[in-house]
Amino acid sequence: PLQLPMDLGEIARRARSRASLRAAPATQKDAPSWMELVRMAIDGFPNLREENYLEELERRIGREQALIVKNGDASVGAVLFSRDADSIDFLAIHPIYRTGNAAQALFEKVLSALPRKRKKLYTTTYREGDRADTGHRRLLKRLGFREGELLTEFDYPTQRMVLAR
Repeated sequence: PLQLPMDLGEIARRARSRASLRAAPATQKDAPSWMELVRMAIDGFPNLREENYLEELERRIGREQALIVKNGDASVGAVLFSRDADSIDFLAIHPIYRTGNAAQALFEKVLSALPRKRKKLYTTTYREGDRADTGHRRLLKRLGFREGELLTEFDYPTQRMVLAR
């Protein structure tokens, strides 16, 4: 698997401090920190094309469908979601924070942003047993997602995950 070098210094110290993390709407000023997080969490996005992704990020920020979790100046969680499709289209959690509450903060914020009449939230992840999965399925299951149908996205086998509200 692709692994990029990480400097865990300050962010690791902040993670140990058990600081309260809050999700907030992302702004254009967050884009550089967001992209740094994406590079740290690249294990979840094997076919990521940064230039295309950055365009989509800017579009979603403009539609208020991008949330970010920060600890100080560092982005530790990020999500792109769709109100129309009730879906989480992108989720990145800093490797150090994957066992903490960053993902929970993001999901609570996404759920509060969706219309109350919607009963389910969807996302996709690796299929069970995929050796490329570094814990994304486990994280989604911990958050209450259940397995849905098997899919192929971007020529890669995936599985829909469903969260009933």
